[in-house]
Amino acid sequence: LAVLGLLAAACSSDGESSVTEAPVATDAPVDTGAPTDSPISAENLAHAVEYTGGTAGAATGTDPFVIGYVNQEGGTPGFPEATIGVDAAVWYINNHLGGIGGRPIELAKCIITKEEDGQKCAQEMLANDQVSVVLAGAMLNGNAPLLDGLAGKKPVFISNPLTTPEFLAGDAFAFTPGAPGVVGGLTVFIAKYLGELEGKEIKKVAVVYGDNPSGQVAFNALTKPVFESLGIEVTGVAAADTAGATEMASLIQAAGAQDADAFYPLVTVGSCIAVYDALATLEIETTVVTTGLCFGVPMQTHLQKLGIDANLPDGWYFGGYGYSYEIPGNPDIDAYIEAIFAYAATEGMDAATLEYTGFGGPTFGTLMTIAQFANAGAADSESYRTAAKAFTGPGWGVVGPQKCGGNPTFPSLCGFQVGIQQQQGSDYVSIMDGFNGKAIDAQAELG
Repeated sequence: LAVLGLLAAACSSDGESSVTEAPVATDAPVDTGAPTDSPISAENLAHAVEYTGGTAGAATGTDPFVIGYVNQEGGTPGFPEATIGVDAAVWYINNHLGGIGGRPIELAKCIITKEEDGQKCAQEMLANDQVSVVLAGAMLNGNAPLLDGLAGKKPVFISNPLTTPEFLAGDAFAFTPGAPGVVGGLTVFIAKYLGELEGKEIKKVAVVYGDNPSGQVAFNALTKPVFESLGIEVTGVAAADTAGATEMASLIQAAGAQDADAFYPLVTVGSCIAVYDALATLEIETTVVTTGLCFGVPMQTHLQKLGIDANLPDGWYFGGYGYSYEIPGNPDIDAYIEAIFAYAATEGMDAATLEYTGFGGPTFGTLMTIAQFANAGAADSESYRTAAKAFTGPGWGVVGPQKCGGNPTFPSLCGFQVGIQQQQGSDYVSIMDGFNGKAIDAQAELG
C-alpha cells in the first residue's frame, strides 16, 4: 500500500510510544445529528451513531478513554495510511459520535520499523495501566513478539492481518478475512470463475509475489497449494519491495506471464505500479487478477499522470473485503469516505493525494467496532475478549457474518467472505461481492 502522509506525534523509529489526542469540538448542536455547518451528513452520522452505540455530538468529558495503537511505519514497506485511518476515526468519534460515553478517545501509539520493535511496543502497552485493548494497523515486522508479549494480558484487535503470527494468534481478533481470506478467495475466483468471465479455460497462472513475510505466505501457503490441488499449473517469482519497472519486467517474464492464462501479482501498491508499467513495456495483455493492495491512491495518481481516464488499470480484477471505495452504496464505506476527508480538511491535508484506501479503511473500521464494544460496556481486557467472541457482525465495511474463532486454521480471523470487482474502461463494477450478493467464501468453497 501507499507510503503517503506522516502523522504527528507518532513513535520514534526505536519503538518509543506516545499518547495523542484528536481535537474535540466544543460547539456541536445535535438536533438531527450533525451541526448545521458540519461536513458530516445527517444520514451518515445516524448510521455511525447506530453502529457504535454513541451519541451524536462531541465528547464532553475530560477523562480520556485510552486505546493502544501499534503500526509499521518509517521504512520500506511502511503503512502510514493505517494511521491516517485510525486518526480519522478518533477525530470522528470524539467530534461527532460523543466519544466513549462522553469521554474522548486518546491513542497510546507505538510505531514499529524493525522486528525488535514488536517487543518494545508490547512492553509499552503492558506498562500503560490505562490501556485495556490494543489496536494494530498493518505490520510485516515485529508482529510475533508483539502478540506473544501481550497474549493472555491485553487482547489485540488486528485491522489488517498479513502474516502467519497474526493468523495464528490465540488472543487476537480480526474483523476481516485478512490475507488468507482475500488471497484464498482470489485463488478460488481464478480457478473456478475467471474462465467463464473471460471465455477461456484457466490452465496456467503466473505469480509475482512480494519478497516479504506476507508475500511469501500468500504464495507458498495460500496460493500455490490451492492451484496445484485444482490441477492448475502455477509459477511464482519473488520480487523485492523496492523493485522498479525494469526489474519487475524480468520477473514477470520469468514467471511466464506472457504465456499464462492469468497473471496474479501479490505485491504492495508501489510494486503494483511497477507491474503495470512493466506489462505495458512488455506489451503483455494476460488477464490480471490482484488484491486490494493494488488499488490505492498512488496507482490512481500514476494513471492520471499517464493521461488515462480511469482510476485503475483497464480489465484488472481486484479482491478485497467485499465492498469498494470506488462504488458508492455501502453505508459504512460511504460514511468512512466522508469522515476521512472531513478529518483531512481539519488537518490541512491535500485531498488530491490523501491515501484513504488500502489499510486506512479497515483500521478506521476496527476502531469503530472497538467503540461499539466500549459503548456497550467493555471496560477491561476480559470484557473486550468476551465482546469479540460474541460478535456476529456486521463488521464495519466487511461483507458477511462474523465469528471469531470460527476459522479452524486461522483462529484470529473473524470474517470469511471477500469481494471481487473489475475496472472496465472508466467504470469500476461489481463482479462477485457484497453489492450483488455473490461474495466468495474460500473456506466454504474449498471445504
